[in-house]
Formats: sequence, structure tokens, C-alpha cells
Amino acid sequence: MSTSSHRRMALWKDAWRAISGNGRRFASIVVICAVGIMMLCGLNSVGRDIRGGLDDFFDRTSMHDIAIVSTLGFDDDDIAALRGVDGIDKAAGVHAQSVYTKVDGRQEAATVTALNAAGVDRPYVTEGRLPASGHEIAVTRQYLDDSGHGIGDRLTFTAESSGTGSSGAGTSTTTDMFADGSYVIVGVIIDPNDIVNPTGPLSLVSGSRTVYPMVVADDAVTGDLPYTSAVMTVSGAAAMNTYDDDYLATVSKAQSAIERMQDGQERHRTDAVRAETLRQAMWPIDEQKRKIEAMPDMLPMKAVAERRIADAEAKVRERVAGIDDAKWIIRDRSAVASYEDVKTQSEMISRLGAMFPAMFLVIALLVSLTAMARMVEEDRQLIGTYKALGYRRGETMLKYLVYSLAACLLGGVLGDILGMVGLPFVFTRRMLTRLYVLPEYPMIVDWRLAVGGVLLFVVVITGAAMATCTGSLRLAPAELMRPKAPKAGRTIVLQRVGVVWNHLSFLGKVTARNLFRYKSRALMVIVGVLGCTALMTAGFGMGSSALTLMPRQYGEIARYDVLAVTAPDDHAAAQKSLDSDDDVDSALPLQVGSVTLSSSAAQDEAKLTAQIMVVPAGESIADYIDLHTVDGRRITLDDADGSGSGQAGEQSGAQAVVTANAARKLGLAPGGKVNVTDAMADSADVRVSAVAQYYTGNVVFMTQSAYERAFAADIAPNADLIRVRGDDDARIRFADDLAEQDGYLSVMSSAKQQRDFAKSFALFLVMIGFIVVMAAILAIVVLYTLASTNISERARELATIKVLGFRRREVHGYVNKEICCSAPSASPSVCRADVRCSASC
Repeated sequence: MSTSSHRRMALWKDAWRAISGNGRRFASIVVICAVGIMMLCGLNSVGRDIRGGLDDFFDRTSMHDIAIVSTLGFDDDDIAALRGVDGIDKAAGVHAQSVYTKVDGRQEAATVTALNAAGVDRPYVTEGRLPASGHEIAVTRQYLDDSGHGIGDRLTFTAESSGTGSSGAGTSTTTDMFADGSYVIVGVIIDPNDIVNPTGPLSLVSGSRTVYPMVVADDAVTGDLPYTSAVMTVSGAAAMNTYDDDYLATVSKAQSAIERMQDGQERHRTDAVRAETLRQAMWPIDEQKRKIEAMPDMLPMKAVAERRIADAEAKVRERVAGIDDAKWIIRDRSAVASYEDVKTQSEMISRLGAMFPAMFLVIALLVSLTAMARMVEEDRQLIGTYKALGYRRGETMLKYLVYSLAACLLGGVLGDILGMVGLPFVFTRRMLTRLYVLPEYPMIVDWRLAVGGVLLFVVVITGAAMATCTGSLRLAPAELMRPKAPKAGRTIVLQRVGVVWNHLSFLGKVTARNLFRYKSRALMVIVGVLGCTALMTAGFGMGSSALTLMPRQYGEIARYDVLAVTAPDDHAAAQKSLDSDDDVDSALPLQVGSVTLSSSAAQDEAKLTAQIMVVPAGESIADYIDLHTVDGRRITLDDADGSGSGQAGEQSGAQAVVTANAARKLGLAPGGKVNVTDAMADSADVRVSAVAQYYTGNVVFMTQSAYERAFAADIAPNADLIRVRGDDDARIRFADDLAEQDGYLSVMSSAKQQRDFAKSFALFLVMIGFIVVMAAILAIVVLYTLASTNISERARELATIKVLGFRRREVHGYVNKEICCSAPSASPSVCRADVRCSASC
């Protein structure tokens, strides 16, 4: 074997001996690389898995890419016209109706939708099958759990539009759109338009009431009724990810094509509805005309009848002419709350996946610089020997490059395994099922990220090793083979401040001098502990903010105990009953409904679903909801009245108070304009008078006069904010009793909301705990590495002070006081951990 081969073999053996001889230092670099890459790959994988799961689910159910709601509905001609639009793959009309049904003795809201032949928005079946005949129905798992029903049981529902008396609400099964009678439950479904877990924290934070989705067969629709909406899929969109730019561009192009034919179809529908209404209204009048034509001309009764018929015909034509023009509201998937929720959650996790690894990378650089610098310092004489024997610079450096490269690769492989498999399994499989009801999540592995993350740490850490070695290799062999002279002590600035310096103890003075003597190490400790503390503080801060969300909402803002909603026709009777109830401290009547908010100031023309609360004239909401700005300034709703404001062009100056989250997402500020569209597609531009702090959901507050000016319609109170006497248990019992009464459509208890949120928040605690544990591991590695390096560098110094009579505890204090002073942000427990780490001294 040649001499060069022997030399290379010796170098390789020395490199592998370095790993076993410096195992703790090697392990610290491995741990930092593994944790950093795990966070980088894992958190980004979770974000991709969420989006990928939703995209796959949408593809399976042929989820609509574009949906249109019209104020006058749609007919078959409209649907045929939409099918012919360039870029549209499928188009279908939808029959849907809001209904009420009994759930465990309580009146609850539901939405019944008929399946369409095109298969758009087809529900995902988890058990049983989809309805095939007129009196079959499929429901969600939540409905079965809440009602106690199962497949094969029967249910009835009452149309929301058919007014019910207070005493008999829910007893009739006659509907406007669907066949009456009972329906047999044949399947359990997941509605693609709503995949948020109804019992999870997202549902509780949104503050929305429970609405049970149900589907029936197409032949359950009674008569030739207009479609309530139209849904479409776009050609080629299913092959794209629903959140990618190419998908958004493809859908936007098709939406633009629809908008070009919108005016013509709106006119067509308006004319068709007016003609059909006129025909139906004129039919009995025409019958009367035919009867009168048989009467003799000179009879006085004939002239009177003709005048009456003429008056009736004039009124009919006037009424038909007064039918508003059809108006389309075109929306893409961003209008679906679930779609936006998934986007927000995945973006949040992805941001964490960028922030945390960056912090780990910086700290890994500091630790590797310290570790490799100490390793080179310990091998100073060996490096001098290599140079004296004629080893080239690259051959001498091989040992340290192999050491750092092996640590990076081992940590990288562990990090990739944990990040690509472990974290997605824990977060996606165990936690996200509490947020969403998707049937499954794909395991999406991005090898570019996996390999790129490892290469990033390899470049940083091996680069640090090369930089450290380069400095020593510049020296002559003779200088390297001599022990390195200790740093000379210098007078520090603190010594010149006698008031402070003279009151320091001996150990305090030594600690201060050493901090300025080893500035680079002190800086590394400060930066390392600063980063770890920042990560832990961020984790605890997230937990504290979320855990106090509901207490702040129902302690600082929402002072009411129960929100009870009735049908408008039932409200007077319900209000009278509340006023005479001894358990009720007070009750505020108001109108509650659902609206869509939009603003020209919002990016990407974002829309938000919000709740609107309209306070009747003469009533005050102040005792039930404390409206104030983010900085605590009190908001008086009367100030948002807009009376006499003289602001032209905004429905007689109507104003509203908008909550902070909606204002932030729509780019609103006091004085700005927001478009409010109600469930009947009537819209109004109102001016934002103030932005109120609010932690759960989006709400718009208006006075009666402002609402009536904006929408040119009278309000119809349908809800009460109620303050109940007694403790939380009594308030929950009161809400349960109201919910069992037929006159109430939905009842929400503030106390129950808080209890349910605390239970469902356990999954967020897991995520926060994970962040804190990772930061703690990083802190331990950083402090251990720096402490052990500090001790090994000063072995002779420590031996000297032991000879001088320092006891073991005093030696520990001598070492650790310097580290604790370098890391003032560390907690006492971290300092005690440093003492244990330095026990080897």
C-alpha cells in the first residue's frame, strides 16, 4: 500500500475517532439539525396536507368552482345558458330550502338540498347511501349524535318560510319546496360546503349557530319550482390544487366569461318572472271576463263588474311591474367559510414552518461555531503535527468536515423522518380531525424541501467548521504545537465606575471581567438563550391568548347570558313570555340575521359572512354588549345612526359598527364604506362609524333607523339578548329549557360556549406544548454545549482555584454565574440546569 493511501486511511480513522471521542458535542449538533429540519419539513408538510386533503375532497365531490345566487332564482334556460359559457364544464340548478326540525326535543335549523343530475356538490357518503326516492334523506353525523337517531329512523321538517304560530311551531310538515311527510334516513354524509367540525374550536370561535345539512333525492321537489342557486365546475380546474395561482386564474377567467353574459340573462329572467306572475294573476281575471261577456250589454251589473275587473287588472299589472329586476351574485370557493378556514390555518402553520427553522438555523450556526472552535483548539498540537509532516490543508481539514457533515446528515435523516412522517401523523391524523371533518388527509412528501433542508444545515455547519479550521491552518507548525497563550486581562469599563465595582463581590468581579474577556462566547450565549426564550414565550403567549379568548369575549364584551332566536311571527309571544319569567333579569329585543360583507378596499375582493344585529328604536345595547374600540374607547351605537349626516350616495347616510376581525380582513377603517348583502340578496353600502373589539365571529351592529334607511325595509325583531339570574349552571338550564320550546329556532348559552371551548382547546394545547418542548430542547443543547466548552477551556483555571481552597459548590458557582449573567432572560430553572450540566468540573 502506498504512502498516500496510508495517510488517507489514517486521516479517515482519525475522523471517525473524533466522532466517538467527542460524542456529546456531536450529539448536540445532531439534535439541533434534527429538530430544525423536523420543524422545517414537518410544519410545512402539515400545511400542505391540510390543503391537499381539502383539494382531494373537493375533487371527489365535484365541488363547485363558481356559484351564483339570484334574487329571482333560475330556470332551465338560465342553466342551459351557463353550460354554454366558455370554460364551464358542468352547470346545475340547485333546489335548497332553510327548514326547522326537532333535535332531541328542541327546534333546530337545517338546510335541505336536492341532489342534482350533474353531480356537482355531491355529498361524501360515510355510511349508508344517498337518497334515491322522494321520501329518503341523508344527514350528517352531528345530526345523528345530537338527535339520537340512526339510519332507518324517520324525521320531519318544517319550511322556514311557512310562518308557524308560537304554540304549534314545528308540528306541520308542509313545505314550500319539498314533499311533505316523514323522511327515512338512508345515509350519513359530509357536506362539501361545510367541513368545519361543528363541535371543534373553529366552530365555537366563529360564534355561528348550528345548521344541519340534509340532502334529498331530486324527485322530492314539488312542482316546477325555480332553482334557488346555480353551481358550476370549470374545465381543467379539478386537475389543479384549489389554492394554487393557476387554479385561481382559471376560475377567474371563467367567472369573467359569466359576467359578460350576466346582464342579458338577468333581463331574461326578469321578463320571464314578470310574464309568469302576470299570467297566473290574470287567469282568474280572464275567467271573470269570459263570464261577463255572456251577460246582456244593458245590465247595470255588467258595467260595475267590468269596472271592478279593470281596477283589478290595473293593480295586477302595477304589482307585476313593481317586481325588482333579477340580480346575480357570483361567487367562487372563497365565499365558502370552510375554504377560507383551511387557507388561514394552513398559512399560519406554514408561517411557523418558516419562522422556527430560521431561528434554529441561526442558533445551530452559533453552537457549531463554538463546538468546532473548541474542537480545533483541543487538536491544536495535532494540526501542527500534520502540517509539519507535510499534510495538505484539505487533508488536515478532512477530519472536521467529516465530523460536521456526519452530524448534519444524521440529524437531517432523523429530522426528515420525524418531519415528513411523525409530525404529519400527530397533527394531521390526530389533531386536524378535531378541526375538520374531512374523511382523510394525504401524506404529501416534498423531497425538494426534505433534501433542501438538510443541505441548508450542511452548508451552514460545515461552513462554520471550515471557517474555524482556516484560522488555525494559517499558523506555522511551530506556533500550533505550542500551547495557546490565554487571553490577556484588561481593564474593563465597569472598573472605572467605582460606585458599582467596589460593591461587587470577588466572584462578581471575576464574572464581569470574564464576560468582557470572552466577548464572542458571551454573545453566543445571549443570542442562543434569547432565541430559545423567544420561542418559548411565543408558545406560552399563543396559549395564553387562546385560553383567555372566551373569558375576554364573555367577560369584557358580551354581557348577555343567552341569545334566543325565533321566527319573526313568534317573537311577540316569546318576548311576552320572557318579560313575565322570574329567572329573566332583562331582555333586549333585536333583529338578527346573516349577511355577506365586501369592500373595494379588500385585497382579492374578499367577502366575509357575518351576523347583523339591528337594535330597535328606543332600546340600548350597552347593558348587553360593551362596544369599544381596540384601544378601549367606548362606542355608542346611537353615534352610528347617521341621522342628518348629510352623506349622499350611501342610502341616506346609513352607518354601522363593524367588528375588528372583519375590518382587518376587508381593509376597513372608520369612515370607510362596506357593502352589506342580506339573505335575500338585497345590498346596501353603509359607512363604518367605528371598529369594535370582538373576539368571536364577525358582527355588524346597526340601529333601526340606519337599517331602514339603508335597505328601505322595516325591521322585524326575531331574537332576544337575555340576562339570566343565577350561576352558570342555572343559566345553562334556562337556555336548555328555552331550546325545548317550539317557538325558539336556536338558543345559544354563553356559559356553555365557554365550557365547550375549554374542552375542544386541548388540541391547541398539544401544538403549543410541542413548540415549548422544542424550544426547551434547543435551550438545553445550547447551554450544555456552551457550558461544557467553557469548562473544558478553563480546566487549568478551575484546577487552580480548587487548589486555592474553593469548595465544590463554590467552583460550580464560579462557572455558572458567568453563564447566567450572559443569559439574563433565562429563568432560574435554566440556571439550575446549567449547574447540573457543569457537574463534570
